[in-house]
Amino acid sequence: MRKIIVLGIGNRLMMDDGIGIYLVEELMKHADDTDVQYIVGESDINYCLKVIEDATDVIILDAVISGNEPGELRVYSLNNLSVVHFLDLSVHNLHLFQVLYQLKESVHGYLIGITPYKIEFNIGLSKLIEKRWTYIVQNVNNVIRQLI
Repeated sequence: MRKIIVLGIGNRLMMDDGIGIYLVEELMKHADDTDVQYIVGESDINYCLKVIEDATDVIILDAVISGNEPGELRVYSLNNLSVVHFLDLSVHNLHLFQVLYQLKESVHGYLIGITPYKIEFNIGLSKLIEKRWTYIVQNVNNVIRQLI
C-alpha cells in the first residue's frame, strides 16, 4: 500500500523561503485525496525524517534557486539528484536530502522547487509571490496530481 506524503519545508522568517510551508497549508484546505498526507516540516529536519521514514512516496515543496522566474516551478527526481547538486539549490536542507538520497531504493520522490523572489528576514511572502499565488498553487497542485 502506498503512503504518499507532501512535505512543505522552509523558514517562514525568511520571506519566500517559507513558500513550501505556505503551499502545504493551502493544499491541505482543499485536499480530497485520502491517500495523500500533507505535512508542514518547516526547517526541523529531524521531524521531516521521522515523518517520511515509512513513506513510499514523498513530494517535497521548497524554495529553490533555479534561475527561473520567481514563482515558476521545477521538478527534480530525488533519485536522480546527487547531494552535490542540492548544494546549488537549498543548502539549509542538505541533511534531509542526503538521507533521502541514501534511501532512494525504498523511497520514491520528487522535489518541487519554486523560485523565490526575496529571501531575507521578514515574515510572509514577497509581494511578487503573493501576486502570483493563485497561479503557483494551481500549478503545484497540477504537478502533484501528475506525479502521483
